[in-house]
Amino acid sequence: MRLRRARPGHPTEPPRREDVVRRLSTTAARWRRTACDITRWLSRRRRVAADQFLRGACYGAGTAVVGLLALWLQTR
Repeated sequence: MRLRRARPGHPTEPPRREDVVRRLSTTAARWRRTACDITRWLSRRRRVAADQFLRGACYGAGTAVVGLLALWLQTR
């Protein structure tokens, strides 16, 4: 009985060390890029969140002033 050798890159061939290291470094680079993208996204959104918070605080303060003014006018 004659054994057949697996062709290079065939799924039954065990992965070579160089391929595994290359795959891991590619995966690490992908994770690093993703983390960098997320950090950039959060830094951009931080400014938008601060603007929304300030807008909400202004609307709340304006509503409170108008409510107190209406209450004051009703009691007079």
